[in-house]
Amino acid sequence: MGWLTDRRRDVAGWLVTPLFTLVAAPVLACAVGLLGNVGDHNGPPALCKEAVADNMCEETSLGVIGVHVAISGALWLLLWLIPWWRGLRAARVLVAIAATVVLVLLPVRMFDWSIRYF
Repeated sequence: MGWLTDRRRDVAGWLVTPLFTLVAAPVLACAVGLLGNVGDHNGPPALCKEAVADNMCEETSLGVIGVHVAISGALWLLLWLIPWWRGLRAARVLVAIAATVVLVLLPVRMFDWSIRYF
């Protein structure tokens, strides 16, 4: 429990963690999206299979994108609210990883990851 009460300053970690997350999370999400786009041939995203019949694919896609971006943004803002104590460094890193995972899961949900050659 002593590591949690370590209140020495960690201003560099407090600044670097959110800024690195702000840059790295979208880059990783785009890289996963590009990989998903390689296997996904022309057509609507995989999550639109039920919505295509009602012509609601755009609304479904934008809703899913909005939820992922809002949750990731809220977690990113939480990084700034965590105090700059050295004992909270692990908590900051875990929140940054959670924000990145939420954003990377967006293209995972969008694409059909099965390999189709024909």
